[in-house]
Amino acid sequence: MTNNEILKKIIIANHLKHFEMKTIFELGGIQLSSSQVKAYMAGAKNKNHEKLSDEYFESFLNGFIIYSRGPLDEPTVLPRTIENHIIGLVESENHAAIEEIRGLIDGV
Repeated sequence: MTNNEILKKIIIANHLKHFEMKTIFELGGIQLSSSQVKAYMAGAKNKNHEKLSDEYFESFLNGFIIYSRGPLDEPTVLPRTIENHIIGLVESENHAAIEEIRGLIDGV
């Protein structure tokens, strides 16, 4: 499997948007344009396809860790993936899950 294929699987599994991918690369120390991010997601036969180097893939993974759990120096910050999941629950009006989360927060 190529870095591009693994990247694509991570993006799909976590329902990430292009702007979130760009943010994740930035957290890993790489500044990319939106078109560069899209080029990494393009299929191998697409004329805009760009191969994701090991260095950039490592930066993405490091950024994804920070994006998922939050920065180490701010442990009270709610990790973005949890925040996004809670927003999804609110948007889908899943009242039972929201109440369960409230109970967990109140119990802390």
